[in-house]
Amino acid sequence: MCIDLTGIDRPLETCEALVAEQKAKIRQLEEHLQQQREFCQKLEAQLKAVENADSSVWGTESDITEDDRIRLIASLEKSQEMYRTLIKHYPNGSVFLFDRDLRYTLVDGQGLAAVGWSKEQLEGKTLWEVSPPEDLPLFETKYRAALAGKENTFEYKYGGRVYSTTIAPVKNDREEIFAGMVVTQDITEKKQAEIALQEIKNQLKIKYQKRTEDLKTANSQLREEIIYRWRAEEALRESQEQLELFFSQSLDGFFFMMLDESVQWDNTVDKEKVLDYVFANGRVTKANDALIAQYGDTREEFIGRTLYSLFSHNLTGGREIIRQFFDAGRIHIENENRKFDGVPVWVEGDYICIYDSHGRIVGYFGVQRDIGDRKKAEASLRDSEERFRATVEQAAVGITHPDTTGRYLRVNQKFCDIVGYTASELLSRTWMDVTYPEDIDADLEQNKQLFAGQIDSFKMEKRLLHKDGTVVWVNITVSLIKEPLSGAVYNLVVTEDISDRKKTEAALKESEERFRQLAENIESVFWMVNVQRQEIIYISPGYEKIWGRSCADLYANGRFFADSLHPEDRKRVIANLTRQIESEDEIEYRIVRPDGKIRWIRDRAFPIRNQSGKVYRIVGIAVDITARKHAEKTIRESEERFRQLAENIQDSVWLMSAEFTDLLYLSPAYEQIWGRSREELYADPLKMMEWVHPEDKHLLEEAMGRVLQGESTNTEYRIFLPDGTIRWVCDRAFPIYDESGKIYRIAGICEDISDRKLTEARIQAALREKEVLIKEIHHRVKNNMQVISSLLQLQAQYIEDEPTLALFEESQTRIHSMALIHEQLYQSEHLDRIALPPYVENLVANLYQSFGCGNTAIQFNLNLDPIYLNIETAIPCGLIINEVVSNSLKYAFTQSAKGEINIEFNELTSQELQLIIQDNGSGFPPGFDVENAETLGLRLVRMLSSQLDASIAIDSQCGTCYTLIFKELNYRRRI
Repeated sequence: MCIDLTGIDRPLETCEALVAEQKAKIRQLEEHLQQQREFCQKLEAQLKAVENADSSVWGTESDITEDDRIRLIASLEKSQEMYRTLIKHYPNGSVFLFDRDLRYTLVDGQGLAAVGWSKEQLEGKTLWEVSPPEDLPLFETKYRAALAGKENTFEYKYGGRVYSTTIAPVKNDREEIFAGMVVTQDITEKKQAEIALQEIKNQLKIKYQKRTEDLKTANSQLREEIIYRWRAEEALRESQEQLELFFSQSLDGFFFMMLDESVQWDNTVDKEKVLDYVFANGRVTKANDALIAQYGDTREEFIGRTLYSLFSHNLTGGREIIRQFFDAGRIHIENENRKFDGVPVWVEGDYICIYDSHGRIVGYFGVQRDIGDRKKAEASLRDSEERFRATVEQAAVGITHPDTTGRYLRVNQKFCDIVGYTASELLSRTWMDVTYPEDIDADLEQNKQLFAGQIDSFKMEKRLLHKDGTVVWVNITVSLIKEPLSGAVYNLVVTEDISDRKKTEAALKESEERFRQLAENIESVFWMVNVQRQEIIYISPGYEKIWGRSCADLYANGRFFADSLHPEDRKRVIANLTRQIESEDEIEYRIVRPDGKIRWIRDRAFPIRNQSGKVYRIVGIAVDITARKHAEKTIRESEERFRQLAENIQDSVWLMSAEFTDLLYLSPAYEQIWGRSREELYADPLKMMEWVHPEDKHLLEEAMGRVLQGESTNTEYRIFLPDGTIRWVCDRAFPIYDESGKIYRIAGICEDISDRKLTEARIQAALREKEVLIKEIHHRVKNNMQVISSLLQLQAQYIEDEPTLALFEESQTRIHSMALIHEQLYQSEHLDRIALPPYVENLVANLYQSFGCGNTAIQFNLNLDPIYLNIETAIPCGLIINEVVSNSLKYAFTQSAKGEINIEFNELTSQELQLIIQDNGSGFPPGFDVENAETLGLRLVRMLSSQLDASIAIDSQCGTCYTLIFKELNYRRRI
């Protein structure tokens, strides 16, 4: 049989045939080379003979005849032609003859055409004309050495071929060198064979090194056989034994599957029929124990099994494998086979076709191993990798793999979330593209050191640019990854989003700054003490203001401010501050300032724990409560005075909760007023409603509601004593607010007003009687004035003198104006005050009627504020209005029957009143002296104005206008 050696990676069983074939090729090349050398030697001897013959011929030229000379020349030419023919047909090489000038005199051989030269191109030419410039020094040296008698043999590469070149001197029979000869032989095939052999040796060496020690021994023996040919048979026999041992003892399964007859496998045959034949007639002829164990069979049953038996579980798949195998001549597969008991078994195998000398397949050789454990490991590895991938994808931190250029190779979803890009977008970017520009240089420097091997890893905080343009703070941990198989180098970058932490740090920094400003500006003292050494770590500037001592001195001393403690408090305070504080603590003590002043301090201390939960710092806030202590003292004194007052006054003082459910305090006077014990009301505060008169309960309920709304109330109501007696009480209640402005207490004072109520009833009865009497007096005064007015009117009927009659009428109107006041007083609800508007209206109407102005030619315009005047002020005002309006009616409109009289009575301020009386009549006559006029009316006006203490202005530019400004006169009580 014959094995195909076209492949490189072949099993060891084909090595013997390969070595034998290469040995045969080497022997053939060596025999051919020996033949060429013998031919060269023979040619050299013949050339010497020719030279000698030529010399002897010329030496005896004078002794021979012309015919002999012609024959000799012909003989020499024939001999020369014969050698030229011999050189011309020199196989696989060329022969060159050169003289002492290094000029070629004879060139020929079959090798010239192979390199593109002809003898015509070379003969007659010198070495310098035909030799490549780069090789000229070599050949010139060798040629001259030959002419000096030295022979050189070397290898020369030209035109992609390798030539064995011999340069030797050519001598005559006198051993004189007269020329040089160059003989070249193409040994390219030999060199290629040697190189191929060397490559095969190297490949065998690599494969043998991967095998067991027994295989190394066999490989060594094979190398010895190649080197030492005379030990070939012994080495092959030993190798066969080692291979047989390896075959039988190997953990891998080896077998030969041979066909009964060889088959042709090409496009000229029906491959399906060939496969049918192969599956039916391909039998296992040899197998080692490892292979038989893979199928769980015995040697007796396994030898002779066909492919149908081996692929019975999957004939279709088996046929496809064999088809691919025969197409390629060899195959490497991993396949799930079946043991003969049906148990699955995974195998990995290499299979090589065995061919005969005609290229027909006679069988194949296989090496396969059980990879069930490896498959399980691979499955576990895949599961592990899948879990790892899922872990990476679901990790709470960003994980990326950038290469040495910074381009992302892999990114997980968390990193995509951090920077806002998709994975596909990031894979086309570098980490520099998403890094804040100011942070790139620092990151590049660290990466440079990492790739240079100067550091194993590094950490840094930097900023990334989110896709939306925002800045994201991250903490990255970078390490270098070098894959051992692929040699790939890249970074593993774990990215943690610390934006929230940065915000927290910024907020903390801002908070610390606020705290610092607060600590340094508040009046309280903030302090911190080291528990172990009882040293002051920090104290705020407020210490200097409260203690009156320097912070620097306190830091220098290093101890707490014990020296400033009041002697009476020092021992207690030091014991409290030096003990182990486990929770918030508070203490009050006194300090003595350098100026001798004593101040009260309230100190609150808090423990600070380390990570192990142990207290290692104590912080505190010391507040100056001197003012509060003084206030508390004042309050205590005030409370004592209040208690003494409340318990000694006749009124009952009480304090209740805002819900009226708890009675907080009730003074002893309650028992004197209500006739009941305080304990009874303390037990049930709302029970007091049972003792309130039914008709007055609503008053008390309404008052409670108003107090809860923030009002102070004053409620008078009746109560029942236990003996049924009724008493009047006045309860004054008011709300008390807390610091937030919320009502949290209701306080009040309850006073027994029974005697006052009895006195008020008597006074009211007396007042009613006096009101009736006063009204009767006003009525009688008014009636008397009406009688006087009637008498004047009766008397006027007998007076014929007009001036006298006018005096009677004026007196009558004056009396009527005063009577109107008394009339309104007894008709009014207020006996001491009179409503001015209705009084003026009635007065004007009476005057209008008295002066016979029944028509409407004169119009009165009244602008009167709702003013009430006492009787002392009203009577003068009424008389002034009477006098002025009477004058206007009598004298202002003598030339015209029409006119206006305006009366305004306004309240300028809360105390000043203004009375304006104006007409649009003719005014005073020219030259009339108002100030010195002696008429009764004007004298009365000035006198009444003086009585009112009023300022008066009289203007007669457009009619006549009187303006009086005055204050209400004080009322003199008459009852």
